[in-house]
Amino acid sequence: MLTSAAFVVVVVDFLRRAGGRVAVSGVLLLAGCGESPAPQISGGPPQEMAPLTITEGDGPGERQNSLSVNFNAQEQRRHALEPGDAAPALSISRWMQGEALELRAGDTVHVVEFWATWCGPCLMSMPHLAELQTRYGDKVKFVGVTDEEPELVEKFLQKPAQGGQQTWGQLLTYRIAVDDAGKTSSAWLQAAGQDVIPCAFIVGRQGKVEWIGHPLAIDRPLQQVVDGTWDIAKGKRQEELRQAANEAISNGNFRRLLAVAEQMDLEDAEAASLRMLALFQLKRAAEGNEVAAQLLQKLQNDADGLNSVAWTLAAEVPEGLADLQLARKAAERAVELDGGRDANSLDTLARVHFRLGDVNRAQELQRQAVELADESRKAGFEGVLREYESAAGGKSSEK
Repeated sequence: MLTSAAFVVVVVDFLRRAGGRVAVSGVLLLAGCGESPAPQISGGPPQEMAPLTITEGDGPGERQNSLSVNFNAQEQRRHALEPGDAAPALSISRWMQGEALELRAGDTVHVVEFWATWCGPCLMSMPHLAELQTRYGDKVKFVGVTDEEPELVEKFLQKPAQGGQQTWGQLLTYRIAVDDAGKTSSAWLQAAGQDVIPCAFIVGRQGKVEWIGHPLAIDRPLQQVVDGTWDIAKGKRQEELRQAANEAISNGNFRRLLAVAEQMDLEDAEAASLRMLALFQLKRAAEGNEVAAQLLQKLQNDADGLNSVAWTLAAEVPEGLADLQLARKAAERAVELDGGRDANSLDTLARVHFRLGDVNRAQELQRQAVELADESRKAGFEGVLREYESAAGGKSSEK
């Protein structure tokens, strides 16, 4: 299961398997699909926060003494749709899966998620949304909205999903709908200033938007909305910090990133992920590995989160800094939780063994990943296998 704990580090899985890798000084940003020039960490204006100021920069896109993040309590609205506003209606041309749904105030919480069949990050997050729908049952109703042609969506739902044991239609436990001439996307995504997908909206029992963000960061806010303990003002504050973090990563300014992360909820694994990335990029290896070890404790039963941390340590941290034995433990635990049936986890464990110098074991694991991969990822995994075979002098370990 993917939780908000894996919000930051899971980006590597999105990009390396979705067709494009966006690297910034060795760190990968949270991925989305859309017209935005760079992946975005979803945001919204804060309510109250003291200014955050750092006196020097370390990234090429930053100027000295210009790193103030000013959180103004009186800041005006940025978008037509923000948390706290009444949820717009859904304009749907065709319900592809599940019964038609109207958003009404009542006993049910709703999640409206925007996706597309061609969007790798969307496909990566959809199994998690399906798990959440199963977990919450009638307490929460999920709907995935795409603006593609119904015939294309219908074919997609009939295709094998991740692992190949089910079709997407069988895997997805929630409603799937086609937008009516872009009306829903306009009323939700564009109105909220969200220009990448996947993007999810939580609508509370009062019919108001409670939270906007990436589906992989939805666990904590959704649980609190269901429990009635969600604080919209605090949520806005955290989203603004995510925007500041995204800006810092984009500019390669990891001192700023570290300072932003430390302003976030220190008990949240998302903040820990940001801190880990910043510390490694600042060459503070001992501290980075310490945070990584803490993350693994938080993610002991989260296969995707463990997988993502392992990949970050093995493939994205500057060489010589990461504790690769820690990466191995995380990757092995992810494979254990997945029952050895997830291509992504096997691919990550193969990379860890490759970094540890065990090329034969890397080939064996990568070959298993290729066998389990769906068609959209198979070619990429085969390319990695050839890389390992080349490193072994062109000799395959296959018996």
